[in-house]
Amino acid sequence: MNLALATDNNFVQHCAVTIVSILKNNPNDINIYILTEGLTNSNEDLIKKVVTENGGKIFIVLINSESLKDCPMPKLDYLSHISLATYYRLLISKLLPTNIDKVIYLDCDIVVRKSLVELWNYSISEYAIGAVYQVVNTNVSAAKRLGYPAYYGYFNAGVLLINLNYWRENCIPEKLFEYINCKRNVIIFHDQDALNGLLYDKCFRLPCKWNMLTIFFMKITMLTNDIDNGKIVNDYLDYKNQMPIEANDPVIIHYVSKPKPWDIGCTHPYKKEYFKYLQHTPWHSYNIPNVFIKLLNEPETIFNIIKSIIIKILRGNPYIKIKN
Repeated sequence: MNLALATDNNFVQHCAVTIVSILKNNPNDINIYILTEGLTNSNEDLIKKVVTENGGKIFIVLINSESLKDCPMPKLDYLSHISLATYYRLLISKLLPTNIDKVIYLDCDIVVRKSLVELWNYSISEYAIGAVYQVVNTNVSAAKRLGYPAYYGYFNAGVLLINLNYWRENCIPEKLFEYINCKRNVIIFHDQDALNGLLYDKCFRLPCKWNMLTIFFMKITMLTNDIDNGKIVNDYLDYKNQMPIEANDPVIIHYVSKPKPWDIGCTHPYKKEYFKYLQHTPWHSYNIPNVFIKLLNEPETIFNIIKSIIIKILRGNPYIKIKN
C-alpha cells in the first residue's frame, strides 16, 4: 500500500502523529512517501525513525518549491496554518515512481484508527480521484465561484485516493496549474479549489468514514443541504445516514477546523486520539500548557479563544452524542 503526505518543518510533529496512527493500525507493507521542499537533518532523521520503528518504509521526495511560488495563498485568519506545502499534492503523479499507479494521500492533521485496506481496494480506474464531500452551507457558492454546476458538490482534499495512471495519461498536473493561473483571483482554498474546479466530474464519491471531517461529528450537519435558487441540489442523505454510526467509531479523523487538538480551546470529541498517537513519537513531551505559556504575550489570541469557548458554552454541545 502506498501513502503520501506533504509537510514542512513547521508541521513535522503532526505529520509524525499521522504516520504513527497509520502504521499502528496498518502493519503490513506500507510505503510512506513524504513530499517536502526539504527538512532539517534532525527532523528528517526523526521522521525516518518514526516510520522504520513502526514497520514502514519511507521515501523522502524533494520538491522544488520555486515552481509553486506563484500559487495563490489567500491571507485569511482561518487559513493561516496552511503553507505552500498544500500544493505539493498537485505534483504527485510526477513525483512518485512511474510503476506506482495508485496512492492514498493524507493531510497531516489526521489520525487513522483502523485498517485502510478497504479504502485502498476501491476501483477508481474510470476516475481521477476518490474523495469525501463536504456538507457545509458554502458548497453552492464555492461551485459557482470555481465555475462548475453546483449539483456536483465540493469534496475535501485531505484524504484522496489518487489514480496516478489517469493523472499521467491526462496531464492532470499541467491542467491543474493552468486552472490556477486562470482562476487565481477567485481561489480561496488553495489546491482544494483547483482540484474541485478541474476534477468535479471525475471524482469517485467515497463514504464519509474515509475522511471524518469535524462537521461530520456535529448536529448542524444533519440539517445542512446544498440549496441553489431555492431548490435542494444535494441532500447528502447517504452521509447523514452514515454519520451517527461512523462518529461513534471513526476510521479516519480529520481535524480540519481550528482550533486543532494541539491548540488551546479545541473541543473535538476525539481530541485525545491525537495525543494517544503523539505518545509514540519523539514529540511525546508536547503539551498544551506549554503553548499557553507562549501565548501569554498574545492577549488578542487569548481573547479570541476565550470568546470562542464562551460562545460554545452558550450554544450548548454542538456534537453528535458519542457512545463511550
